[in-house]
Amino acid sequence: MNIQQLRYVVAIANSGTFREAAEKLYVSQPSLSISIRDLEKELGFQIFSRTSAGTVLTKRGMEFYEQAQNLVKGFDKFENYYLQVEEKEKSFSISSQHYDFLPPLMTEFSKTHPQYPHFRIFESTTVQILDEVAQGYSELGIIYLNTRNTKGIMQKLEKLQLVVFDLIDFQTHVYLREGHPLAQKEVVQLEDLKGLPTVRFTQEKEAYLYYSENFIDTSDSPVVFDVTDRATLNGILERTDAYATGSGFLDSESVNGIVVVPLEHGVDNRMVYVKRENHDLSQCAKDFLVLMEDYFAKQKHTS
Repeated sequence: MNIQQLRYVVAIANSGTFREAAEKLYVSQPSLSISIRDLEKELGFQIFSRTSAGTVLTKRGMEFYEQAQNLVKGFDKFENYYLQVEEKEKSFSISSQHYDFLPPLMTEFSKTHPQYPHFRIFESTTVQILDEVAQGYSELGIIYLNTRNTKGIMQKLEKLQLVVFDLIDFQTHVYLREGHPLAQKEVVQLEDLKGLPTVRFTQEKEAYLYYSENFIDTSDSPVVFDVTDRATLNGILERTDAYATGSGFLDSESVNGIVVVPLEHGVDNRMVYVKRENHDLSQCAKDFLVLMEDYFAKQKHTS
């Protein structure tokens, strides 16, 4: 038994057929079949049951698959820590909640630091962002903290051995289409939002409320749109009287037809980044932090 065979088992179980698994793994289907057959012979039981509808796990195969999946994830994490050091020095991966300031920052960084040719920007749920950094797939994770979520988030960070650093304090802003009845207000109050639809970013199904990217309680909204990307969120805002909440750091070149209005009393937010506690950042990550901190310093000066 070897790690490659375990990868094969996981891929077949996830794909449902040997053919699809072989395509994803870039191996021939006969080679994949022979490897699984040898593994089953070594184990003394059948992992998969082949049917006309596809490939399914046997009862013992399901138990084996669950263990194999954990081992593969653990091995990938181990490998990511210690291998391809030279390649990592030339690349940079960052995980973030959905912020409009990140794309222009990353493109500016690419222009000013041509020695780094490879970037990975992973926008996802709060849980996945923290796991990405903890497992070493991203060097930095960008999230926000406020009085509603700090206790829960800090407990998670301690468990994952992550540390947090402040970037900027900011006020909650409401995102609206240009022709929205509230768009001309200098400040929006919570009462103004009652009865309006809400657009918010999807989180894990079982996630606690403190993982939410929404800055206010939206339980009274008559309609809620849960989305996974900024383009869809903006598209819904442009076509409805729905609102979203965010940091207010809007990229005017990539967002059209959307305005941001400060929310009254929404001033207790902190933009932060997280990193692994006992891990030295690459030079690329350090250089990016300098650029990002300079960006937020300018935001403080203009606000």
